[in-house]
Amino acid sequence: MTLALRLPDLAPAGHAVPEPLGMPDQSLTTAFCDPEAPGVRREPGRLAARVFALGLPALVSLAVGWISIGWFRLDGVLSVAEVVLVAGSLLAYYWVVMSFAAAVLGLLWRAPAAVKSAPGIDVAILLPMYGEPAAATMGQAVRLLAAMRGRDHRHRFSLHVLSDTRHADDVAAEEAAFAALRQANPNLALFYRHRDENIDYKSGNIRDWVSASGADYEAMLILDADSLMGRDAVLTLTNALAADPTCGLVQSVPRVLPGTTLWQRLQSFASQAYGTNLARGFAVWTGSTGNFLGHNAVIRTRAFAASAGLPHLPGRRPMGGVILSHDFVEAALLRRAGWGVRILPEAIASYEDTPETVLGYVRRDRRWCQGNMQHLRLLTVPGLHPLSRFHLLQGAMAYLSSVWWLCLLVLWAALGDGGTITYFTEGNPMMPVWPSLPPVTQGALAGFVAAMLLVPKLIGVVAHLRDHGLPRGSRGRFVFSVLTEIVLSVLMAPMLMVHQVRAVTRTLAGFDGGWAPHLAGRPGWGVLMRFHAVETALGLGLCGLMATGVLTPWLLPVAVCFVLAVPLSALAATDARRLPLYSFAVVT
Repeated sequence: MTLALRLPDLAPAGHAVPEPLGMPDQSLTTAFCDPEAPGVRREPGRLAARVFALGLPALVSLAVGWISIGWFRLDGVLSVAEVVLVAGSLLAYYWVVMSFAAAVLGLLWRAPAAVKSAPGIDVAILLPMYGEPAAATMGQAVRLLAAMRGRDHRHRFSLHVLSDTRHADDVAAEEAAFAALRQANPNLALFYRHRDENIDYKSGNIRDWVSASGADYEAMLILDADSLMGRDAVLTLTNALAADPTCGLVQSVPRVLPGTTLWQRLQSFASQAYGTNLARGFAVWTGSTGNFLGHNAVIRTRAFAASAGLPHLPGRRPMGGVILSHDFVEAALLRRAGWGVRILPEAIASYEDTPETVLGYVRRDRRWCQGNMQHLRLLTVPGLHPLSRFHLLQGAMAYLSSVWWLCLLVLWAALGDGGTITYFTEGNPMMPVWPSLPPVTQGALAGFVAAMLLVPKLIGVVAHLRDHGLPRGSRGRFVFSVLTEIVLSVLMAPMLMVHQVRAVTRTLAGFDGGWAPHLAGRPGWGVLMRFHAVETALGLGLCGLMATGVLTPWLLPVAVCFVLAVPLSALAATDARRLPLYSFAVVT
């Protein structure tokens, strides 16, 4: 039952109940092609970009692996542990070098000519809610709807608040806030409905609306409760979809809003200074086989209904049941059905929020991890485009890579101090030494790995300075922000690695985290000490083993980062509004 039925005065007078639009479950055992899909158009030159983006990491990883095999064979024996180490290194290096390839392509990206004239379409702006502050969340969406009025386009927009809020008091607050907004904006098309049952979380919320009301609208703009979009970005996405009948979904690249804490500010800076360029590179090589981030995207409604109905995975949660990371899967199913999925970096005014603290970030990350692990079960679904399969694998590897890096650290420590070859010497315990390699070569190889991690960020900085420059007097703040972000991300990487390993382990062990609401507020020291107890204990244990000579001192930087987990997390949660950090303007 929807709120529109219980409170008909909240729906605009004369609005007819639409005919239901079927959204059947998609088969995961047989291929499907939407008969209404015109087919994806050819993209000249896209193959070269894909060969570069996917082939360069493979070549580099194989080269590093070949050299590593040579190092380990210096004693005439290649142990099982050394083979495992090389294989793990190949996989880890691939994803690192892939970021470098995407950054290079992003540097070459040029914004296409804007679509200035497109057929007018009806667009429903969908705002799913799950207990967020009612007045602020709805008010922001209403302001976007009001901004969409104008004579420079022929599209028609309406706002639909889709509530999955559970607590009765919160639902009452939503109803009151919506009624006030309706009264204050009588000329806007505003709708609200509340689901009695929270079936299938956000994907079920959207699906419920598509089935009940989607037939009246040619497209839908899906927002998150923390989304912020500007008029130009929405028009860019809508025009692109309306002008391209082969496209089923156009996705913007959401930047992170600045927020107030150091964690939020640095996440925001990184998304603008580095992430924008990486997203451009991703758009270059994916073309019409892009991805969906779940929000800040415009979708062809009938294509979505016909092609993207998500079934439950067989088996028990967490690997079975509701598909939590639904967006990647919906994009893959749309592409399978014959609809294009595009990334539009030129839709600039697109933003999202991020949790205030590391604790909130990790809590959200656990849900994402559980959903992305489910993607492993979908890699063999018939009919998927090869790049769609790669996107699903990439989503899983975002978390499995932490397991790989942890295993590499353990193997390097074990082989380096107890193997038949001395990889570490007492005179230089922090740098591995291989007998037949001159010092210059050793330094170059070690520097190569560090460069692959840092160069994508530096390329992003170059791209930003080339495209936008820096306002007078802000160079110091910009440099300070780059250095602070790099240093803090390096220091926190081991801590986040442990939490991702724990998330993967919990998921594979059968623990279901469900869909927990966002964690708000800044934690006290007691909460931080309990939350980071594992990392702290690991750090102290590693320091003890190194002090007794059991482990090589090469792991000292990692151990120190573990020991500093609590103070680093506390630092990230501090108010950073007075720090001399560079802040990008929010364009709306």
